[in-house]
Amino acid sequence: MGLKSDSLIAYNILEKRIINSGLCTQCGACEAACPVGALHIEGEKVKRTYDCSKDMDLCPICYEICPHSEALLLRSLSFVADAPVKNEALGYYRKIVLVQAVDPKIRELSHGGGVVTSLLKFGIENKVFDSAIVSQGELENPAKPKPSVALVPDDILSAVGSKFFPSSVAKAYGSAVYGYGKTNIAFVGVPCHVLALRKLEAWQHKISGNLKITIGLFCFGTLSLSALLEYIKKKYNVEPSDIKQIRLSSKLVFQTEKGEIKLPLSEVSDHILPSCRKCTDFTSELADISVGGAYPLKDWSTVIIRTKAGEDFFYKAVENGIINTWVIEEEPTVIERVMVAAMQKRTAGLKKAKEMEETSGYLPALLLRETDALANIKIGDIMAKNVKTLTQNTTVHQFLDLVARNHHIGYPLVNENNEPVGWVTLEEAASVDKNKRNETLVSQIARRKLVTAYPDETALDAFKRMSEIETGRVLVLDRADPKKLLGVVTKTDLMHILTKAVNNR
Repeated sequence: MGLKSDSLIAYNILEKRIINSGLCTQCGACEAACPVGALHIEGEKVKRTYDCSKDMDLCPICYEICPHSEALLLRSLSFVADAPVKNEALGYYRKIVLVQAVDPKIRELSHGGGVVTSLLKFGIENKVFDSAIVSQGELENPAKPKPSVALVPDDILSAVGSKFFPSSVAKAYGSAVYGYGKTNIAFVGVPCHVLALRKLEAWQHKISGNLKITIGLFCFGTLSLSALLEYIKKKYNVEPSDIKQIRLSSKLVFQTEKGEIKLPLSEVSDHILPSCRKCTDFTSELADISVGGAYPLKDWSTVIIRTKAGEDFFYKAVENGIINTWVIEEEPTVIERVMVAAMQKRTAGLKKAKEMEETSGYLPALLLRETDALANIKIGDIMAKNVKTLTQNTTVHQFLDLVARNHHIGYPLVNENNEPVGWVTLEEAASVDKNKRNETLVSQIARRKLVTAYPDETALDAFKRMSEIETGRVLVLDRADPKKLLGVVTKTDLMHILTKAVNNR
C-alpha cells in the first residue's frame, strides 16, 4: 500500500490561495463546515489545529464554501434568480422600498432606519426564527465586533449599530446549530458572509437546512481591525478601548468619551482588506432581504426584497406595525446614490480582480467568466426586446427620473431616424452638477462608441466584446438592416442564462 497523500485536501489550496494571500475575511465558514473540526479562527487568521488528511483522503469543502473562491458561485446565485427583476447594479429583486422602524427608540439607537433590529426583534418575539446571528462590540474593545447567537430580544438590542471590521458570523452560525441546537436561524452579514451561507446551501451541507432567513447589509468594504486601530492610536492618540461607537456618514466617525474623530473615506480606504478591493457586490445581492442607507433621508433605510421567503417575512412585519414603508421612486436621489455606489464598487472590483489575475495568476471569485457554455446560446434567444430609448433632446434630469422609475442604469440613445448613436448610463448622468441637470442634454454625455452584435451570434461573442471594451451591455442590431435596433444583451442576462443551466442539471 502506498503512502497516504494530502494533495486532494482542499485546505492546502485554501491556505495557498486565500489565507497566505491575505484574502481571508475571517467569516468562519470553513470552521463551521469542517467535518472533523480541524479549522479555527484565531486572532485575525484561520489556523489548522491538526492535519485533517489523517482522517480523510479527499475533502473539498473548506475551499469550495469560502466566499473568496471561484467554486459554487452560479449555484449560489440560483437562490435569488427566480426574482422577476434582474438589475445590472443591484442584482435580482422583487421590490425596493424605503423603510423605517416604527419604534423611535430603535431608530435613535441605530442612528438610521432601525430596520434590521426591528425585523430581528419581531422575528424572535413571534417565533418566526429561534435565534439570530449578529455582531456586537466586545466590552473591553467596543470597536471590535464579536459574533454572537441572539436568543432573546435583548440580545438583538445589544447588537445595534454598524460594524466595519471582520466578524466570524458564519462560525457563529455553526455554533447556533451545533452548540445551541437551533433549527430556524436568521443570519445577518455583509456580502461575503451571505455568499458563504449560500455556498453552504449550494453544497447541501448538513447545517445549511437550519437557515431560515438571511439579511444582507450594504457594504463598501471591511476594514483591517489591527491596522486601522493602530493608525488611530498613532495619529490621534486614542486607545481602542476609548472608542465607544463607529458610524458612517460622508466620513467614518469614531465616537469617544472626549469627542468625535472624523476620517475622510479617502483616508480610510488604505485600510480596506485586500479581498474587499476585488469585491463587486455592494448591496448583498444573494440575501433574502438587503438593507442599507437612504442618504440624504434621515431615519430611513433602503430595503431590497429579493426572495419569496424574504418578502413573506418582511410584509408580515409590516402588517404587524413593526416597520413603515415609503415608495422609493418618490425619492430619486436615494435610488440614484445606491445604484451609483453599486456600480462604482462593481467597476473597481472588476478592475482589481483583473490586476490580481494578471500579476499573481490567482483566479478571483467572479460570477461571470468566459465559458464554452455561452457558445451554445444565441443572442436572439436571450436579448431584451422592445427596449426603451432616449432621444437626443432628453435632459439629464428626465433621464434620472426614468432611472428612478424603472431602475435600469442605461438606455440607448437614438437619432431622429430611430437609429442607435450612443449609450447613456447612470454613471455619466450622476457626474453632472445637480444645478445643471435640467439644461444638460443626454446627447452631451452619451458614450458614442457602440458595442454591437447580431441575433444569430452567440452569447460568447457578446461576452468577448463586452470584455474587450469593458462594458456591461451590447446593442443587438438587425443583420439585414444594421442601423435597426432589435434589443439589448447585458452581462446580467448572460449570467442569468448560465445560472439557469447550472440549476437545471
